[in-house]
Amino acid sequence: MKLTSYIIIGLSATLFACTAKKATTSSKAAAPAASDIVAEIDSKYTAEQKEEGKIIWQANCQKCHKLYEPESHTVAKWENILQRMSKKAKLNDVDAGKVRAYVITHAKS
Repeated sequence: MKLTSYIIIGLSATLFACTAKKATTSSKAAAPAASDIVAEIDSKYTAEQKEEGKIIWQANCQKCHKLYEPESHTVAKWENILQRMSKKAKLNDVDAGKVRAYVITHAKS
């Protein structure tokens, strides 16, 4: 009787673990398309703000490492890099947004 109970509990736990993992995996939202991200930036930032972003990017990023041209990475890759590096560079939200606008606008499609 005890052995049967252990088997039932073990199978239930295994099924529950698989179901829970599958649910979290399928509930992930798809990342926005690069064109959607660029369109969002174009609606929020002017050409002048993007140029300010270029100046901020050049002034801050090359303090620690060589500058990679925006065209060297895709939008998705830059999104990951910029999120992490804006914090390291201690950019405020306004400056980080301008840098993001400049870099993403010129990123590889």
